[in-house]
Amino acid sequence: MIWLKKLYWGEKAREKGKKLVRAAEGGRKSKLDSCWMITLSGYPECQLDLFKLSDLKSKLFKPEEMVVLGLAGDKAEALGLLEQMAGDCLKAGGGVALKTYFAAQAVTKWRGVSV
Repeated sequence: MIWLKKLYWGEKAREKGKKLVRAAEGGRKSKLDSCWMITLSGYPECQLDLFKLSDLKSKLFKPEEMVVLGLAGDKAEALGLLEQMAGDCLKAGGGVALKTYFAAQAVTKWRGVSV
């Protein structure tokens, strides 16, 4: 996985910190499977994807190509992060092109993610 260097964190997710990042990277079943991820969409016509960590086990996803933008403790928190991300994109002059805006941001490997 590729991670946004300045990852968006929900309050519940921040409490779990690096454990949550390692759980996502590991792809193993864990008690953190109910947490949510926000990623750049792999589909050309879409912008961002929102799904549970447990969904990573599906063959629909290619974790090695995923760009993770945010982590949340539950769906409500993930939706709040999406609002914050859209607001940040608008303030920076990116309009509603979230995928383009976030694709241009600095990324890192999982060890470089700041909590």
